[in-house]
Order: sequence, then structure tokens, then C-alpha cells
Amino acid sequence: MRTKITSRSERLRVPPQERGKVGAFWAMMVVVFLAAMDSTVVATVLPSILAELGNSDLLAWVVTSYLLTTAVSIPLWGKVADLMSRRRLYLLAATVFLVGSLAVASAPSMFILLTARAVQGVGTGGLMALTPTIIGHMFASRIRGRFHGIQGAVLAGASIVGPLVGGFMEAMIGWRSAFWINLPLVLPALVIAGRFLPAPGARTAKRRVDLVGAALLAIGGSAFLLALSENTPLAATGFRAALLAVTVAAVLVYLYWQSRHEDPVLPLSVLRSPVVAAAIGLSFISGGVMIAAVVYAPLYAQTVQEQSAASSGLLLLPLTGGVLVANLGGGNLITVLGRYRPFLIGGTVAMTAGFGTLAVVGATAGGLVLFTVALALVGIGIGLTMQPSMLALQNAVSAANLGSATAASTFFRQLGSTLSIGVLGALITGWVGPQLSALTEGTGEVTAGARSQVSTAFGTLFLILAAVAVVAFVLALVLPEKPLSEEHPAEETTEETTEEPVVETGGEETPAGDRSQHARC
Repeated sequence: MRTKITSRSERLRVPPQERGKVGAFWAMMVVVFLAAMDSTVVATVLPSILAELGNSDLLAWVVTSYLLTTAVSIPLWGKVADLMSRRRLYLLAATVFLVGSLAVASAPSMFILLTARAVQGVGTGGLMALTPTIIGHMFASRIRGRFHGIQGAVLAGASIVGPLVGGFMEAMIGWRSAFWINLPLVLPALVIAGRFLPAPGARTAKRRVDLVGAALLAIGGSAFLLALSENTPLAATGFRAALLAVTVAAVLVYLYWQSRHEDPVLPLSVLRSPVVAAAIGLSFISGGVMIAAVVYAPLYAQTVQEQSAASSGLLLLPLTGGVLVANLGGGNLITVLGRYRPFLIGGTVAMTAGFGTLAVVGATAGGLVLFTVALALVGIGIGLTMQPSMLALQNAVSAANLGSATAASTFFRQLGSTLSIGVLGALITGWVGPQLSALTEGTGEVTAGARSQVSTAFGTLFLILAAVAVVAFVLALVLPEKPLSEEHPAEETTEETTEEPVVETGGEETPAGDRSQHARC
């Protein structure tokens, strides 16, 4: 049976028979909030971790190990989501995340803590890949924008709340409590999700799990992310060159492999769709500009506008507020209007205007007001780009490729963030590294000339970001808009199956557990 949404008022509410799905959605939001928060919660507890566990030379890996395993595991989780029960996979990913969190909270040494953070990252990769995929299968495209908008707001809020929660928990109880807190929050959410997420259904055709392709993507992605990492032994020029060579080799081998595999982990045939390609490009850019704004806007405020560290942190509120409002408001308006392309175009225009304004603000009179307005514009632009691009992508692919396509978007957004920090960090350091040190650390003479040089460098940096936003605008213009379906996507049923996916390792084929497929009712 297919349900039609026939009036504007009906588009704004979820039918009564789907209230259980809404409960499962909010349970997933709790878990994904905690997972996203744990990427930044360590920012304020790293000194306490170092004081207790020692090994300062490994401190950078507390963050790197988590982000790395999160990123490289996303494509595999997404692909397996097209082959197996998404409910079981989601519960598995959440359990891995929880086990990793508890291991971090009880780690007796730095080595065990790093291992636990890596495990936690694998679970987070599953949550980041599976959550939007499950949303795509639970709700019709016409009402899905609202749920994607809420998810975007949750992720944006988590990135800001993380350091605050870490600092509060560390001051009140100790740094370990920042991870123990996941236990009483994740467990009830898992019970609700396990109760209301759609159950696995029957699948008639066998599809192979491409472990070779997954391994190649993991190797290439890991090498690329490590090549761009800072404050690690691998940051040396020789190591970077070697890692980039490994990245290129892994990508080339993957291109050869996937063209000969009938069901690759990241099918390039899906990426050939104009909608999918443009949506992934928008996801890549929005991830890059968001992290750039979060990292460099406070530094700009401190060095150019002479704001305190606390004040510069508060100046991120317009950015965060813009993301939250745009995600929530944009998602609901897309649900009402049934169109997403105007929001993508408007979002990229807002991003361009925001970064263009930042490029010319400097330390002029009224600069702080313009700076605040510009950050709000950037936030609105990101909010109107990131989640609507996900909706456009999901609306353009078949149910059989929804997981891998959604994971590809999430994976490239993560790559965009990493590439942005690596490239822009290298540029700003090369241009005004000593001057920045003098202004932020007091390691040299602070002069009006040094501040002017830093202001010029940041102006150029924001101008580059404005140019990148123009590229996003072009992608939004050329992205074809497909009507949002008013029919429910294929849903999982309560029927079980004895069919099992086949794991292909390059040799023999072996069963890999239950599989399911959404079947239209």
C-alpha cells in the first residue's frame, strides 16, 4: 500500500501509523548527537588526559584516531546497509560506539585509550552513514526534508556543545565522566530504536560484499587524511609525500577494481548521475567551508580585531545559530513547497556573500558588526546547502544504492573538512606564521605592521573561501531538480529470510549473515 500526501497541512505532519518511526528518529538523534559531540569533547579534557596518562607525543592521536576511523569506515557501513538489515546494522554501530566510549572512560594507559578511540570512531562511522540512510528509507521524500534538517541542526549543535560538556564534566567529576555519560543516554535510545526501527525483510537476490574495494578505499582514505594531519610524526614532508603516493596508488587500483566488480562498495555508476555528482560536490564544499569558518573565524577575531579568546568563541554563535535556523526552517519549507533547488541556490549565495564580507571587513570601524553578520550568512548558507543536498541525492538514487550513495556524500564531506584544514592551514602558516605566533602566543614583537599583514592574509583566505562558495553556487545552478516523491520509500517488513549476502575477498565466496531489502507494500 502506498500513502499519498495530498494537502499542505498533511505534509507538515507525520501520519499516525508512523509515530513509532518518529520515536525511532529521535532515539537516533540522541545517539548521533553524542557521537558527533565526542569528536570535540576532548578539546577541553586533553590536558587532564595528558596529566593522568602521560605520553605527550601521542596526544594528537586522541583526536586523529577517532576522526580517521570514522571517515574510512563510512563507505563500508553504507554499502553493507544496502545488503543487510539496517536496523541490525544501526544497533551494531551504536553498540560499537558505546563499547568504545566505555573503554575510553576506563582506559588505564594512553595506548589503550587510543585503541578505544579508534573503536569508538568505527561505531561513529556507522552512525553517520546509517542514520541518514535509515531516514531516507523511513520517510517519503516529500516530508524527509524536515527530518534531515533536524539532523543537521543536531550535528551543528553537537560540535559546539562538545567542548562545553567536556569542560564542565572535567571540572565537576573528572575527564572520564565525559565518556561515561554516553552509557545512560545511549542504552535507552537503543531500546527505543530497536523497538520502532523497521524490521528486516526478505531479499531475493544475492549481492556480494566487496571487501577488497572497501580495503582499498580505507587505505587510500587513511593515507590521505594522515597526509593532511598536523602535530603528528607523520606531518614531516617526507612522510606526507609517501602518504600521498599511497593515496594515489590506492585510488588507481580501486578504479581498476570497481570497474570489474558487479557490486562495488562505492559504485561510480551512481556518481555519474548529474544530481548525485552535484550533490556530493556540494556536500564536499559545505563540509570544507564549515570547518574553515569554525577554525579560522575565532583566530581572525583574536588577531585582527583584538578580541579575547572567550569573546572570539562567543562570536561563533551567529554561525551556529545560522546553521540551526537554516536547517530547521529550510527543512520545513522544503516539506511545504516540495522543492529543494531554490534553497541550495540561496544557500550558496549566502555563503558567497558571507565569506566575501569577511574578506573585506578587516579591523575597520564597525568591523565587529559586519563580522557577526557575515558569520550568520555563512551559517545560513551552510544550513541551506548541507542537508538539502543530501535530500537531493537520496531522491535521485534507487533504494538498492541508497546506503552507498548516502555514505559517499558523508565520506566526501569528511574529506572536504580535512582537505580544507590541511590546505588553508598550510597557506596561512606560509604567509604569516611568525606574525600569528607573535599575536597569539607572544613569541615575537607585536607591531601594527604584523597585524596588518595578518589581516591581509586572512582577507585572502576568506576570498578563497568565497571563490569556493561560487563553485558551490554553480553546482546548485546546474543540479537538475527531480520532483520529491509523495510515496513512501520501500519499507522493510517483518518477514525474515534465510538468504545471506556473499562476502567476496578476491577468491572464494562465503556467507556473511542476514540480508534484507525494503519491499514495497
